[in-house]
Amino acid sequence: MARYWQFIVYLFMGLLAGEVVVSSMTPGYYPTYSELVGIIGLSVEAILPIPQIIANAQSKSCKGFRVSVLASWIGGDAMKIYWFFTATTEIPLAFKMCGIFQACCDCFLGIQYFFYGDGKGATVKGHPLQDIPSQEMSWK
Repeated sequence: MARYWQFIVYLFMGLLAGEVVVSSMTPGYYPTYSELVGIIGLSVEAILPIPQIIANAQSKSCKGFRVSVLASWIGGDAMKIYWFFTATTEIPLAFKMCGIFQACCDCFLGIQYFFYGDGKGATVKGHPLQDIPSQEMSWK
């Protein structure tokens, strides 16, 4: 878990350094840099459901995936897409495309949940700690 937080800290520091360098030293490149960071962020958010879709398909089960998470994702996507297409201001095409893709992924998760349910499916990958024999803890 510590490696994850180290990655987050390094990513934050790298993006912050990029912001400072690009905005102060090369003002002409800042709009391009800003758009690039935005598109990367939108793309990452849009593909977040894909690992869950793959895991569900491999195990033929949605065990462990909460229906409340699915409902909040689909509800959030519906509100987001409604706003994208009814806003009176100009919404960039990248927002609309990523929002539609993410909504399609979330709807596909809903279809998987409908067909697979949360029942027992095939185990795709066990947790490494499951193989460790349990021992009683003795506090002496």
